[in-house]
Amino acid sequence: MRYLYALMGIFLLLAATAIAGSFTAQMDVETYVDANNANQSFADSDLLWAASQGNEPEKLVYLSVINMFGSQGIFQPEQIAAATLTLDVAQVDKPGKVKAYYKHGETLDTTTWYDKADYDSEVSSPSLNIEKEGSYTLDVTSLVKNAVETCTEGCGYSIVIVAEDDASVGFASSGSSGEGPVLEYETE
Repeated sequence: MRYLYALMGIFLLLAATAIAGSFTAQMDVETYVDANNANQSFADSDLLWAASQGNEPEKLVYLSVINMFGSQGIFQPEQIAAATLTLDVAQVDKPGKVKAYYKHGETLDTTTWYDKADYDSEVSSPSLNIEKEGSYTLDVTSLVKNAVETCTEGCGYSIVIVAEDDASVGFASSGSSGEGPVLEYETE
């Protein structure tokens, strides 16, 4: 009987450690939409543009994430200790701030300004000030926790990058020569 308890303890320990760790999410679609080219899709672009004018967004970046929470043993938002989105800024036409927002559901590679889905303005990252080209990291912990809460078993979710302060910033896509967006999260 002692051996049975020891064996069960080992299995429980292995199960607990199997879900703890760091994960890199895979992007399904990386695109942006442009109010000035409202019928056009930009999923094949090397640069993903976020821009605003007069504090109104005119270009929005959509990053559709493949949901693997269930297969990674992540079923509760509290399991997410931290999440970061690393972006390679390849061009800055106007420096300023950007912010990431959560969007329930995947984004299609045919998305245009006219058929874009709204993002949740209540679930966002802190603002990030971008002055020049380089690698930047956004704290998207609240977005990933919200994704776990609403999409544990396989539904898609997206991260939307919105420019503030009349900023205009081009991020490298995975199809470009730079490093594309990378979403990483850690579990407890």
